[in-house]
This record gives sequence, structure tokens and C-alpha cells, in this order.
Amino acid sequence: MFLQVPKNTRYEIKFVAYEHNYYSIINWIKLHELNFKREYKSRLVNNIYFDTHSYDLFKSNIYGDSSRVKMRYRWYNTLKETTEGSFEIKFKRNLYGWKKKFKMNNIQLINNSNWKVFCKSIIDNLPQKEKTLFKFSSSPKIINQYKRDYFISDDRSLRITIDKNHSVYDQRYYSYPNLTKKTLTQRTVVMEFKFNRKDRLKIDKLMKNIPMRVSRNSKYVNSIRAVTGN
Repeated sequence: MFLQVPKNTRYEIKFVAYEHNYYSIINWIKLHELNFKREYKSRLVNNIYFDTHSYDLFKSNIYGDSSRVKMRYRWYNTLKETTEGSFEIKFKRNLYGWKKKFKMNNIQLINNSNWKVFCKSIIDNLPQKEKTLFKFSSSPKIINQYKRDYFISDDRSLRITIDKNHSVYDQRYYSYPNLTKKTLTQRTVVMEFKFNRKDRLKIDKLMKNIPMRVSRNSKYVNSIRAVTGN
């Protein structure tokens, strides 16, 4: 799949560590020379990830395709209150990342609303181009949730997010949303740097002493591997 990289894209670089290193990472951020501050309050992030029946989006990630796409419905805090969510198509071209975001109106994930009804509600709220794209990748695979911290440098050139407490709910064989049966997952912390393309050289110098390793990390890929045991 070929993706034209927009001019306003940003670099996204991820680092992974075990969850017991969380406070060491927070201290590293607080003591950093760029004088980071919390940009927003910490909150829970919830996602429903969609794919084709044959897992084409998953495969493009694990095969390392330079151009990749993910489709998800995202909302915040309470897992069972989805009415304030957005449908997102996230694009990745090498280290460049960008996304299209569509506010959804009055869509609710509840036990008496099956997946067909939920997906149709998304389709009804999308523009024609994205509507067609989603129809080919509208099979719900997993729901995940994690706690996210947000930081921004004093000069606003670098944003950092920290994700931990990752929970996964398998949706592959359910007609209705599974919001209760969790899948066991590895306890990790994911730190992501997000910055403008013009600041790449500057950011490279600041990453030398990070107490984490750079890693290709996809929560969707990790979640699918967790529920399939592969």
C-alpha cells in the first residue's frame, strides 16, 4: 500500500520497558533539560481495533511494511461509556505518523447492541471515501485499555506519552462486545516521542540517556498475539 506522506506529519519513536521501571522513567522526564510539564491529566484510553477477516492490517505490521494502516474507535476513561468517541484511521510511513479522526455521534457500546449494529453506526457517520475503506476492515478483533500520561517540553518541540496497565479483551468470536473476560498480557511501559520533522537532529541528541530501548511496538499487534497465543 502506498501512502503519500503529508507535510504536517510528525516523527513517532517508541521505547519499551518493564512496568516496574515506570517511576524511573517519570523521574528521567522530570529531570530532563527540556523541562517537561504535564500537558493533560492522566486518563484511561480505550480502543476497539478493526481488521479484515483475514487480518490484513495485522499482517502488514508484523511483516514490516513501510506503509501501514490501523483502524480503531477510541474513547476515554470508563470502558462502558463510548458515546464521546471518535473513529480514527492511523497511517504510518516508516517513522512518519498521521491520522484522520472522525467524531462519532451517539454511538454506544452496550451489551444489548451487537457488533453489526455498532459497525453500521460508524459507517453511517463516515464520509464516503472512509466509509468504503472501513467496510473492508470492519471486523472487531480486540478492545484494549491503558493508562496514559502526557508530557510536553517547555519549548513545545517534544511531546511524550507514557502508557501502562494494558488490558486486552478478545472480540474475535463474540457477536456482542466482550468487556469482562481479560486476556493475560505482558506488563510493560511504552514511552512514545512525538515531534516535528524539522526537529529530528535536535531530538536525536536528547535521546542518548533514555533508560529504555527503542522498539517497534504496536499495541494492536501485541494484543492479537496475546489473544492468539502466538
